[in-house]
Amino acid sequence: MLASKLNSHPRICCREEVFLPWVDSNPSLREWLKERHLAQGLRVLPNIRAAFLASLSDVDTLPSDIDAIGFKVMYNQLSVWPKLGYLVPPAGRLLQDPALRRWLKANRVLIVHTLRRNHLKVIVSHKLAEKSQRFHSRDTSAEGGKVVISLPGLKMRLRRLELAERAARNSIAGLPSVEIWYEDYATASAREDDARVCAALGLSVPAGGLTSPLSKVSSDDLRETVINYEQVAAHLSGTPFERFLS
Repeated sequence: MLASKLNSHPRICCREEVFLPWVDSNPSLREWLKERHLAQGLRVLPNIRAAFLASLSDVDTLPSDIDAIGFKVMYNQLSVWPKLGYLVPPAGRLLQDPALRRWLKANRVLIVHTLRRNHLKVIVSHKLAEKSQRFHSRDTSAEGGKVVISLPGLKMRLRRLELAERAARNSIAGLPSVEIWYEDYATASAREDDARVCAALGLSVPAGGLTSPLSKVSSDDLRETVINYEQVAAHLSGTPFERFLS
């Protein structure tokens, strides 16, 4: 949602998740390798990733009225071994792509760090997305549906989200950044967040504001989206994760 809103700015070009290996989006590292007849396995090499990013930000290929270009990166994509970075965030950080960090620093990249306060809702959102094949929808009448949250391993998944957030904060330490909280951004306060991000880029918000064709499809009330909510509540009761039930 944030990426699409930034892309609505006439002077900003915001790409999708360019490092994802299975999405047919363009530009992407996958297509970049394919165009050069290079094996997809080379995507783990830091120098390959750096060369791709250099091509992505080549000013000669951008319209003259674009002042900022960006792309979306998930926590685990900061690592040259994304799957390990997802399963074991601290280990993924040990395998962080050094060339990527040098590129971010050399190009004075602003990190717009998007977070969510309620990690249980992150898990619910992922389950809903797996079921519906969408996180957000362009159909404003779309319904979010309901899911069952598996109890075995739930605490471990919540702990992993905390570790991933901590590893990400350590990874971007020292780089210019703006934090955006999803719970706030999905409300009217998004205008203030849009203004903060644009100001950090040296730009102003257009007269009509930033817009997105996407709309949130799931309810924020866990009791409405989690079929076995009472079981989940009992499972997390008395643990540090109980705070996510409210």
